[in-house]
Amino acid sequence: MNITDEMLYAAAPEAAERWLDTLPGREDCGHNFSLTFEASMAPILRRRRKRRWRTLALLAAVIAALAALLVTVGAERKDDYRVYAAQEDGFISYLVRPRMEQAAQDFHPLTPGWLPEGYALESFSAEGGSCSSSFRSAAEGTSFRLDQWSSEERSAVLLGNFQIDQADVGGEDAIWIANQPEEEWDDTRLFLWTNGPYAFILSGGEAGLDLDTAIRIAENLKW
Repeated sequence: MNITDEMLYAAAPEAAERWLDTLPGREDCGHNFSLTFEASMAPILRRRRKRRWRTLALLAAVIAALAALLVTVGAERKDDYRVYAAQEDGFISYLVRPRMEQAAQDFHPLTPGWLPEGYALESFSAEGGSCSSSFRSAAEGTSFRLDQWSSEERSAVLLGNFQIDQADVGGEDAIWIANQPEEEWDDTRLFLWTNGPYAFILSGGEAGLDLDTAIRIAENLKW
């Protein structure tokens, strides 16, 4: 039996209820805060309580379902699942996987042949079949990170108000994920793509990284 995205999301509400049933009741999670603290927190709690509980429940359900089913689904749709993202109210999930049919070979880190003006390499680390590079602009105080790996797949579920856009890097499908944060520190921007035996995630949670910049960096990687 093939598990589709529609079936997964249809099962999420029931799974969420089962997760919620395992939690202790609110009356058993009490603590006597000061009146000053309660007064300052009341507006925030009224605005976020309902959405937060619903989102956490759905997130738990999706994580459990993905852990059990993602390998099976990916095996059926190898090419489609090189870069994949699904969106639901309040969260998204993504998966990035290199081409599995490539013959085994030594890992070769790729580095940007083009960087936005003012950016320079800040740090580099490599281990086995993966590496990570961080780039920073001293003048702007912004940064971004490039992760590269081979063989394995990587996936995640993110909370927030996200927008997903499709793009192209050298003829390969790519995905741009960006949120609209309520706070500046919560800004998340991801660019996902693959190139032969390698997979990449370009990430920057600051205004220094946009879609056009991400595409240009990805198209100018060099050995």
